[in-house]
Amino acid sequence: MVASVKLMSLMSLRILGIDYGRKRIGVAVGDDAVRVATPHTTIAGRNEVTRDARTIADLATAEGAGEFVVGLPLTADGQESEQTVHIRKFASELARLSGKPVHLQDEHLTSYAAEEVLREAALTRKKKKALTDRIAAQKILQAWLDRGT
Repeated sequence: MVASVKLMSLMSLRILGIDYGRKRIGVAVGDDAVRVATPHTTIAGRNEVTRDARTIADLATAEGAGEFVVGLPLTADGQESEQTVHIRKFASELARLSGKPVHLQDEHLTSYAAEEVLREAALTRKKKKALTDRIAAQKILQAWLDRGT
């Protein structure tokens, strides 16, 4: 049984979930075998698509991640906004720089859901903001994993 567990872990693919923002980038990790996403870190965004994508590509290398899931903010009626266009540029640059697959996942209401999770936590406003981005990334990645893609 131990051999089968080791074989399964060798075959799983580590995935980074990304809640991309111009000021902060929330990151979550998960894998395709266990199919559970967990909040990982929040990185300061530079509002420069190429530099931000390089930072995330480097993080993926350090974490051994082979794919990305980036949250795509669509409006309530499914339309694209200025932020959606910006995130598509980021995702494209991330794919180019990393050479790894980048999947887009509708992130509708993920930041709101993350804020709900933290609403009653006794944390400073600054700590809540950083955690909100991580949890939003976790919810984006978990939704993608739940789809079974």
